[in-house]
Amino acid sequence: MDDSTTPEKPVDPAWLAFGKLCRLPNLFTAWADIFAGFFIVSAFANQGVANLNAPVIFVCLVLASSLIYSAGMILNDYYDREVDAQERPDRPIPSGAISAQTAMLAGFSMLVVGCLVALLGGYVYVDYAAIPWRGGAVAACLAVCVVAYDAVLKRTPLAPWLMGACRFFNILLGMSLSQELPSGESWQFLGYDTGQMLFAGGIGVYIVGVTWFARTEAVVSSRAMLGLGAFLMLAGISMLGILPWFQPSIVAIVSAKSFGLWGILLLLSLALARRVVIAVCYPEPRNVQLTIKQAILSLIFYDAAITLAVCGTIWSVVIVALLFPMMGLRRWMYST
Repeated sequence: MDDSTTPEKPVDPAWLAFGKLCRLPNLFTAWADIFAGFFIVSAFANQGVANLNAPVIFVCLVLASSLIYSAGMILNDYYDREVDAQERPDRPIPSGAISAQTAMLAGFSMLVVGCLVALLGGYVYVDYAAIPWRGGAVAACLAVCVVAYDAVLKRTPLAPWLMGACRFFNILLGMSLSQELPSGESWQFLGYDTGQMLFAGGIGVYIVGVTWFARTEAVVSSRAMLGLGAFLMLAGISMLGILPWFQPSIVAIVSAKSFGLWGILLLLSLALARRVVIAVCYPEPRNVQLTIKQAILSLIFYDAAITLAVCGTIWSVVIVALLFPMMGLRRWMYST
């Protein structure tokens, strides 16, 4: 009688399981959005030179974004736990490393705390933030989009647009507690001018494309869906490229002229374009997943490119440096 059995895979320790649940490597792309948004409005308030003259506000915005982003990843797995039990049983919830109830409580608690931190950040320095409540309001919009995507609309055609909305609001969150607002002569909505909205919208549309590209990453993908995703990614990048034609009071391209910004965006996009072409021609899961990882990684570079154009070299390098912890964590945790 053969007593041999296949050894069970050991359950991850709690800290590693929680990091996987949050998809921790991707958190640094959320930081890049906050860094870029905050540096841009800081540069406006200081005559074109970004500096952290409100470090506690900056930390509050980074913390709020981190909590809301991580909550979104946790709740995504919570609502997908039955599907993951069949398709990805090694995920933290189906593997038993983290209970479903713990994940749910952690996710919704982090959403609430994230919104409160963003709201309180506007009142840290008296009379600093031009609209103190705006951070909390934008964070609440971001949280609503997170829950709507994870709990209700993930498997509908609206899902990619909700993912784009999450990135859109994350960029606006980084800009939300600015010391000064655009002049009254420029178009504004809740104190955001054309350039700010175009920057946030470009990143948002780019993420819509990435999400369409990733819709069926676990199986052989439809070339039509991949083509639509690629088109939307290009549309988002193009929105960033036309920023020099829309130079309102805050997002003014000062360190890089139009051709300089376009050249940077083109060079950044070539590596991604290569991955996209391979995935469209050979739409196997591995090729699509590698393209998605490249697209997520590129977010940091696009944020850095706009920061370079507005604030100069130093602050763009700070954003690019986020790649190091991101790549390091990818050795232990997946990002898709």
